[in-house]
Amino acid sequence: MKDSYNNSISKTDIIFFDWCETNGIPIFKIHHVVTWEDWDNGIGIYFFTKTNRELKDLSEVEMEELKMKYLEFLNINNYPFSKFPNVVFEFDSDQNVTENYEGNYFYRLR
Repeated sequence: MKDSYNNSISKTDIIFFDWCETNGIPIFKIHHVVTWEDWDNGIGIYFFTKTNRELKDLSEVEMEELKMKYLEFLNINNYPFSKFPNVVFEFDSDQNVTENYEGNYFYRLR
């Protein structure tokens, strides 16, 4: 099952990046924190822009639209919402990771 769950996220990322590019939204990278364990109930989705300026330029409305679009794409790609309904989003920049986390996304995500 975990493979199909991971596939749902991989497929979602692909169409989400395409959608962002088409709409001129500067999402540079996406990271996920997920266990797929029975004791867990969700997933963390981290959207990264390239620069702090790009992040600052995203309005609250645009961030909400990004979250809703990602959820829509997860649904289309059969994400297991019944088992893992808690989807949490965070926004950050690659510049912040570089300047404050030694360029290490693991340090940023933990």
